Amino acid sequence: MKKWEQRRLLLLEELSRQGRLSLSQVRELLNISESTARRLIIELEQDHCLIRRFGGIQKIEPSSPKYSYEETQEHYAEEKKQIGAYAAELVENGDVLFLSGGSTVRYMAMALSRRLENKELTSLSVITNSLVSAQALSEFTDVYMPGGIYRQSLQVLDGSLTEKNLRSMCFTKAFLGVVAVSETEGFMPSDIATNSINQRVLSKTAAFYVLADSSKFGRHSFISYAPVKEAAGIITDPALTPAMHDTMTGQGARILIC
Repeated sequence: MKKWEQRRLLLLEELSRQGRLSLSQVRELLNISESTARRLIIELEQDHCLIRRFGGIQKIEPSSPKYSYEETQEHYAEEKKQIGAYAAELVENGDVLFLSGGSTVRYMAMALSRRLENKELTSLSVITNSLVSAQALSEFTDVYMPGGIYRQSLQVLDGSLTEKNLRSMCFTKAFLGVVAVSETEGFMPSDIATNSINQRVLSKTAAFYVLADSSKFGRHSFISYAPVKEAAGIITDPALTPAMHDTMTGQGARILIC
């Protein structure tokens, strides 16, 4: 990772923890000059990663509230089950999959386990940083976990160790969750750590799919891992409005209705 990117990541991580930072705090954190700090802040503001305030910066709060894993699992549960089942049907024998965290991806893992149990799939490898997806699949196929820091609220492993171990792995398909799908900013997760892992995975996969119920469209978070046109498909439910469908396809997105 280049020094400039390291500075960006370190600053956003600290801003996510603190909420606000003064210019002097930015300089001290990164050991850089005032002019370099200002240039970095302007770039991050242009990328919609922070808000400049007098004398400092402030993090952008996601437009949707944060929930625990258990709470998110209950939201749009039927739609998520249908999306997960659709995604599971895209998997073929011989695939090497990456499954991200998230309740919708867990429903996909459960649907995959049924296909494996019924012998519809007989040769499959799964890499995931999600504990719940690993539990759903481990009885029926090999599941590899990349290690990292355990985050109980999201039921995932992440951090620098996770990213390091993912560097040596390659995938035929990746299935990723999301908290927001923006026609302008793309696929947006809940936090920087998840974004970093997703970007690492995208650099090592032949194709990726995003699992997003219709409530996620038109929302924004503060960081993005890819534009909508880059996904092999965005799997969603039939409640997606025609206007939003047209907006997304106008940006090059491939919408897959379950």
